[in-house]
Amino acid sequence: MTSAHQLALNEEIVRELYTCIQANRADRFEALVSTEHVDHSNGRHGPAGFAAAVANLHNAYSNFRIELETVVAADDLVVIQWHETGLHTGQFFNLKPTNQPFEARGLNMYRLAHGKIVDSWIAVDPKTFRAQQLAQATLRDAT
Repeated sequence: MTSAHQLALNEEIVRELYTCIQANRADRFEALVSTEHVDHSNGRHGPAGFAAAVANLHNAYSNFRIELETVVAADDLVVIQWHETGLHTGQFFNLKPTNQPFEARGLNMYRLAHGKIVDSWIAVDPKTFRAQQLAQATLRDAT
């Protein structure tokens, strides 16, 4: 069983990760994410994988904000329920900019070992992306 001190430390590490995501501080990911990190959801690994994912978010969404709604730490896991917002002004994967407000919710789970994140899983509400795709189709049809 994980001690209360270790649970608090794991939670603090993940909270710091989100502070760095919000501020687009890729230089801090090496202190928080193991070089052995595996992202089981999007195939990006290690601190560089986090940096690339966060850069994509900040390039696609002006005024990007992410808020932690729920944080649960148990054993070597920390689960985050989050809410992000921004203005969709750049390309995000296959989604062209809509110049419309963007909002998404999701859950991420992290496994930590030796004070660093070693595994992560991401679940984003799929309605978010369907709504953006519909908005793009509507914009295309209007032109």
